[in-house]
Amino acid sequence: MKSLKFWPQIILATVLLISGCTRDDICDPNEATTPLLIITFKNSLNREESKTVTGLSIIGDYTPETIIESGITTDSIAIPMRTGANDTQYQFILAETDTSAEIIDVYLAEYTREDTYINRACGFKTIFNDLAFSENVIDSDNDNASWIVDVEINQTNVTDENQSHITIYH
Repeated sequence: MKSLKFWPQIILATVLLISGCTRDDICDPNEATTPLLIITFKNSLNREESKTVTGLSIIGDYTPETIIESGITTDSIAIPMRTGANDTQYQFILAETDTSAEIIDVYLAEYTREDTYINRACGFKTIFNDLAFSENVIDSDNDNASWIVDVEINQTNVTDENQSHITIYH
């Protein structure tokens, strides 16, 4: 009978312990975070056809590290944008082989930022509105041949990573 004496206290402590933990204490990995910029590459001669880029590297102006390491072959990429500024400059570097000269195209992504509160554990995410993406002639080397023929903005608001925001034709 003495063991039944503490059951109400054990039940009360368990209820208080469980109710003290809220959903905001843990950031769900499936929770939406600041989206990456999705870029697809397509054939400039047949605009509906995907076309892989061989030997691609990308450098952003906000980090000393290369965003995309040299030598990848891909038909789409996901790259971060600066959350502390209204623009990000990218160098798209193409070197198809180890011995070929690098071709560098410099582009500027301009946007307005909107910080959205997710919850206490995840904090804020930034979404990017009014996206513009254009060649940055000031920082481009005009003596260098360009490998990018055209750019098309598919979505002006970068709110998720479900589909392409920009298409680059080459």
